[in-house]
Amino acid sequence: MAVPWLVQVDINAAFSLLGFILISVPLYWHLEAWNVGCVLYIFWMGGECLIQFINMMIWRDNAINVAPVWCDITTRFNIASGLGVCCASLVINRRLYHIANVSAVSMSRADKRRNLLTDLLIGLGVPVVGVALYWFYQGHRFDILEGIGCIEEYPNTFLAYLLYVCWPIPIGLVSATYCTLTLRAFFHRRRQFNELMASNNNLTFNRYFRLMGLAAIEVLFTIPLTIYNIIENLRVAPIYEYRGLADLHYRFSRVNSMSAIAWRASPELIKVMNFRVWAPIGCAILFFCFFGLAEEARKHYKLALSSVAKRVGITTMDRSGTGFSSTGSKSGFGRATIPTFVQRNTRRDSMDSFSDRLSTNISISDIEEKTPYSPSDSTAGSSTFISSPVDSEKGKADLVPSPVATNVPIIDFPKPPRVHNPHSPMRQEADVPSSIRHHSLDMV
Repeated sequence: MAVPWLVQVDINAAFSLLGFILISVPLYWHLEAWNVGCVLYIFWMGGECLIQFINMMIWRDNAINVAPVWCDITTRFNIASGLGVCCASLVINRRLYHIANVSAVSMSRADKRRNLLTDLLIGLGVPVVGVALYWFYQGHRFDILEGIGCIEEYPNTFLAYLLYVCWPIPIGLVSATYCTLTLRAFFHRRRQFNELMASNNNLTFNRYFRLMGLAAIEVLFTIPLTIYNIIENLRVAPIYEYRGLADLHYRFSRVNSMSAIAWRASPELIKVMNFRVWAPIGCAILFFCFFGLAEEARKHYKLALSSVAKRVGITTMDRSGTGFSSTGSKSGFGRATIPTFVQRNTRRDSMDSFSDRLSTNISISDIEEKTPYSPSDSTAGSSTFISSPVDSEKGKADLVPSPVATNVPIIDFPKPPRVHNPHSPMRQEADVPSSIRHHSLDMV
């Protein structure tokens, strides 16, 4: 049974939005790794998916020219993205070729800057030139199709083939040459390649081969699809006889609007529009499968999930895997509070010596006001600190439970080896056992 037209439009719009979201997920770590080719790929295909979604929402059930400036911008972006994705694949293959043929492990800053400018000239410069040449073979301003939105319009002239339609073929051939040379160099110089991978934190074997796989697939599909597009255009529409720009630009500012019933009466136009809609969606999903499901991507997802969980107070598994932690004051598998012991002291300026990693359950004012004076402490002059439950027997006798943990029984720890001068003012944080020092703040 055929799907109703409006339902099909909603499905196309939903997948366009999904493609934009999926391809945008790996953007951060590609920016962090300075992968210019992948960033350009995300920009062109992600922008195309987003524009499709907006167009389908605006012109879901009408073909009224309600946003002419938007259509002027987006039709030219469509021209640029058709060339931009091919150029992004070329940038990726070119970078992989230079990595496989590098003669030195490190590169100077000038070399990196030169490579960056070259990649940007290829990935952005070529599409911009293609947009600038669009005026010479453009028929009129643009067309609006119900359920699709605004699209560029140009007659089937030889200028269109020369200045736009055939460009992916030479770009794809150059990219395929780089890809072949990269594979050849990789197998011939594997040892030096291993040294390069060991010295580069932003590139690993898995990421390298994923980049190569993405670029190779783009090359394999770019040239055949371009040839198929040319053959279909010649079969469906005859070559328009070029009589000069005056004839080509006759009534140049007009906008043709077509209802869904009108343009869907042509099976050839239906195939063209389906290919136009689903090609960027497929490229976006393909990119996400290569980079959005990798190991480093899963690590980013876990970090993001943990960060969000901490902000909203949801309990998550800690890194050690021994228990759960949350933003509340209770920790561990149960709800029992760890017994806290505080050494007696009468000096009021001693709170400055508390480590910022100690438990925040301790009330400094209560300790200073409620603890009695002890002659044995008068000569120590030490700062107030959390004493170890495994200190010497004398030190344990001078310890009392914290005022905020009076409901917790004192644990009778076994007698440890005698510690030299446990009340020394120079006592370091290393004397505090790891069971308290490492879980003082994490378990709050």
